[in-house]
Amino acid sequence: MTYVFATCVRIFCPVPVQIVACENEAMSQSLIQTAKPEQTGLSTLWFAATTLLGAFLVFQVQPVISKCVLPWFGGTPAVWTTCMLFFQLLLFAGYLYAHVLKSYFKPAVQGAIHLLLLSAAALSLPIEPSDAWKPSGAESPTLYLLWMLLCHVGLPYFVLSSTGPLIQAWLSYQDSSDKIYRLYALSNAGSLLALLSYPFAVEPFLSVSHQSVVWSLMFCGFVLIQSVVAIRLFRVVDRGEKHITASAPASNTRTQIPWQHRLAWVALPAFASTFLLVVTNHVCQDVAVIPFLWVLPLSLYLLSFIICFDSPQWYKPKWIALVSILAIAALRNKYLLPFSFQLLTEAGCYMVLLLGVCLLCHGEVARVKPAARWLTQYYALLSAGGAIGGLIVAVACPLLFNNFTELPLALSVASALSVVIFFASRGWRLADYDWNAARRVKIAVAVVMALPIIDLSMKGHASAIASDRNFFGVLRVHRDEEGTHLVHGRTIHGMQRPGDASSQPTAYYYYDSGVGRVISVLQERSPSIKTSVIGLGCGVLASYGRAEDEFDMIEINPAIQRIASEHFTFMSDCPSTIRHHLGDGRLVMERMHDHRFDLIVLDAFSSDAIPAHLLTTEAFDLYRTRLAAAGVFAVHVSNNHLDLVPLVHRLAKHASLESRVVYGIGDDAISVRNSSWVVLADADNPIWDHPAMETARPATPEQLRDAPLWTDQHHNLVSVLNLW
Repeated sequence: MTYVFATCVRIFCPVPVQIVACENEAMSQSLIQTAKPEQTGLSTLWFAATTLLGAFLVFQVQPVISKCVLPWFGGTPAVWTTCMLFFQLLLFAGYLYAHVLKSYFKPAVQGAIHLLLLSAAALSLPIEPSDAWKPSGAESPTLYLLWMLLCHVGLPYFVLSSTGPLIQAWLSYQDSSDKIYRLYALSNAGSLLALLSYPFAVEPFLSVSHQSVVWSLMFCGFVLIQSVVAIRLFRVVDRGEKHITASAPASNTRTQIPWQHRLAWVALPAFASTFLLVVTNHVCQDVAVIPFLWVLPLSLYLLSFIICFDSPQWYKPKWIALVSILAIAALRNKYLLPFSFQLLTEAGCYMVLLLGVCLLCHGEVARVKPAARWLTQYYALLSAGGAIGGLIVAVACPLLFNNFTELPLALSVASALSVVIFFASRGWRLADYDWNAARRVKIAVAVVMALPIIDLSMKGHASAIASDRNFFGVLRVHRDEEGTHLVHGRTIHGMQRPGDASSQPTAYYYYDSGVGRVISVLQERSPSIKTSVIGLGCGVLASYGRAEDEFDMIEINPAIQRIASEHFTFMSDCPSTIRHHLGDGRLVMERMHDHRFDLIVLDAFSSDAIPAHLLTTEAFDLYRTRLAAAGVFAVHVSNNHLDLVPLVHRLAKHASLESRVVYGIGDDAISVRNSSWVVLADADNPIWDHPAMETARPATPEQLRDAPLWTDQHHNLVSVLNLW
């Protein structure tokens, strides 16, 4: 907020009138007479208010709509990447619209066209998708998600996207100084304020529906403010774009822009955008898809724009390059630290490196920014670069690679960029370069580019016998002396021992685990049980199956179904009847109207990313209706970073079920991992009297008192975050 206030002061404060360079003395005198600060200060306030509110709404809508759709697609990081792709493409469309409007229409016509667009956008509200838009599982998730976003936020976001360059272009009719570019810094400050306010001031206090309503009301306010600015255009006399300020940098006063500058306007933002998405994907894969985690890298991305476009004095390329190099070195040596510190160290280094790379890219772009007459073209090319970065990560990389190859490749480019800038910079204070010095370190550049690629080849991929990448992430199958492992991100989601031990359950599903004990009790009291498993993994639970038993395996990721069948034998060796269902676990369960299960197993993890919609009061009400008489519900809550036990206890109480936790002890000799399972059943269920449940721990009063209670409209993953 301090920065926003300071920027507004710098924009609005009266300053001495500067002599401008014009084609003739008459025009110069005319401009001096018409550019009086006291005549433009009030109108500039309207321009700034429109810019600030529009930017706030642009980046506030992204977490709001993402939270609406994340649960419907399994809560994977790819959902956020696809949302980012959509917003970047629409941002480019908005910038292109602003460029065309400014270049080919007179001010009055621009105002009329934009007023019509503002009215249409206001009529398209609200933005929250209804339940009718829930995917059935048969659609292409990427295309369906893009279509859903286009229908609900497409037009409002398009209007908001055009605001920055359009408002600056309109302001240039009365003020063509470099002060116009401060509005771009102010715009990014508004965006940053929106992103940081969401996890702390919006999400904890407002339901999804209320978030949508508040955003829609604020958008209506934005429409009114920008309409005032647009109406003012009817009184603007277009004097042409022949004048530029004498104070503008020499590189900005060219009649023609060098092609190298235009290339930089596209290529550098493209790499910054690519690096943003690659780092976001990586961090979210290793922790969880929660708003705070993907808001942080995007906030740093915006911060780099603020720093670089506010004033050239903030851009110190040699210092930035040095810090980036140190962050890369720390990433390469993180394994020297204790394991408990590696996660936070890695996340912190990636955030520092992301900020450094974005500062270098955006600092160079700001250094060669053009005069006001070119600003709409400039912003259009910047947004084109951002859209290209989104296409690279969301579309090209999943098609070209079977793993996250883009991470080491992006690190290679980041390393080279940092080394080149460091050695080319003549001093520590200004952006002044000696490119001949950079050429002399080309061998060092080649080495630092090769190191991340070498890491990729040595980081466990050699032992992978299969790899698959799709919308839901990267899956790998490893085989060693212990057996065959299914790995998603850094999490092992199941394994099978070799030889005669291949039929035994392993990992989190051994006989002494919570689910193992429940199955043994149910099989003791009935010759046939019906089990629904939400989250297939490699199919370990099928090892418990008898000829009379039935399994309904629900899995959202088709690649997991294929890998579990091709590389593991749990299901092929199982004599039970096994039915496979492809789709989101909750949506599939909703369609099973006539099914009643003796056991429901919830094991829907994806590299520690928890689909929150499976852990809400509405979801547990659904599970209860699908339980048979004396049925049992088992929830797998083993997790490195999220403490789900109190939450599940609270949900059980809401559903009038008793809940107890069973902790399984790992044994590396037989490939068994430590596990935590919460077992839920009616209070009078005979399972509680069985000796297998003697060590199960009931909920404590403190857990029930302090635990959150999630609903479809209000759930906050930060409330269960446990990074320590």
